[in-house]
Amino acid sequence: MTNLRSSPKTLHAAEDPEPATPAPGTAPEGNQALVVCGRRQEIGTRVVLWSEEGGWVCPNKRGRIRCRQHDPALNDQPTRPESAYRILDPGPAYEDLTQTVHQLILHYDVCYCSWQCHQLMKDSTFKGSQFYLDLDGTIYQTCDLYWKTNTGPGDDRIGNERSVHVEMANLSWEARAEESTLYRVPEDQYQHRNGEWRLILPEPYRDKLRTPGFVPRPARAYGKRGYFSRRVNGKIVRMWDFTEEQYQALIRLCLGLHHLLPAIELNVPYDPVTRRIPLDRLPDFSTFRGVLGHAHTQKGSTPGLGPKYDPGAAFDWSRLRRAFEKEKARQVRAF
Repeated sequence: MTNLRSSPKTLHAAEDPEPATPAPGTAPEGNQALVVCGRRQEIGTRVVLWSEEGGWVCPNKRGRIRCRQHDPALNDQPTRPESAYRILDPGPAYEDLTQTVHQLILHYDVCYCSWQCHQLMKDSTFKGSQFYLDLDGTIYQTCDLYWKTNTGPGDDRIGNERSVHVEMANLSWEARAEESTLYRVPEDQYQHRNGEWRLILPEPYRDKLRTPGFVPRPARAYGKRGYFSRRVNGKIVRMWDFTEEQYQALIRLCLGLHHLLPAIELNVPYDPVTRRIPLDRLPDFSTFRGVLGHAHTQKGSTPGLGPKYDPGAAFDWSRLRRAFEKEKARQVRAF
C-alpha cells in the first residue's frame, strides 16, 4: 500500500470523463487535498478543510467501534469537546480505517447551499457529515475520516461504521411549490430564464457560496418541466438535477477516496440483467463496496427508521459509472 504522506498522487484530468474547467469567477487557489489520519491525497479541486480559516468543523462526530486509536468513550453520545477527538497513533489508525470503511454514501441535503446545511448540523445534538458538496463544486471536509458521523445508519443500524458521507446541496422536492412542506415556497425555486433553468437563491444565501457571482444551474433538465421524476423506495421523487460543478467535484472526490481507502471501490449499484442502476434499497446494501445512495441502504423496514430517497430522482448515476469505468481502464493500461 502506497504511503500517501511521502508520495501523494494528483488525479489526472483524463480520469474525469469531462475535465474540470473552472467556471468564470472560480478561485481554485487553496487546499486541494483530502486528509485521512495525517495522509494527504491531492484530488485537483478545492477542498476546504476543517482546520483552515473558513473551514467548518463537524459538530457531532463519533469514534468507530472497530478503530482503536482513540478513547473508546468517544464511540457514544453525547458529543465531547473538540479537544477530546485525538487520534493516538495515525499509522495504526489508518490501517484500522482501511479495514473498516468500504462505502461512500451520497445524500442530498434539502438545503439551499452547504452553509445552510452546516448550520442545521450545528443545531443538532447528533447529526454530522464528513463532507459537504456545495452548488459551486466546493468540497468541505469537516473532520478526519477516521471519525464516523451519524448521517445514515442504514436498515441494519450500523451503516455509519462502514461508511463516509457527503451531503450535496440540493433542495430535492422542496424546490417545488406544489410539494414544499418544509419551506412552503410560494413558487418553484428553479425558474426558466433566457433559455436555461436556474436556482433562484433567496437573499440570505447569495453570499454563502465561495465562488463570487455563481449562478446555480442544473447539469441536465428533463423536457419542458425541467425536473426529473422517478420512484425511489416507494415514493415519487421530483427534483431538479445537481450542478455541473458538483458532478465534476464529486467524481474527483470519489477517485481520491478510492486511493486513500481502497475498499471504497469504483463501483455504483448496477443490475447487469436489466442494465439499469436500481434506486431502491439493495439486498446486499451492507456488504456492497463502492459508492451508493442513502436510499440504497435504508427503505424504512427497521422500527424507528424511516425510508430514504437521496440522492433522488435526478442524480446521474450513469455518469458516475462511466467515470469509474474510464478510471479502471486507465489503471489497467498503467499497470
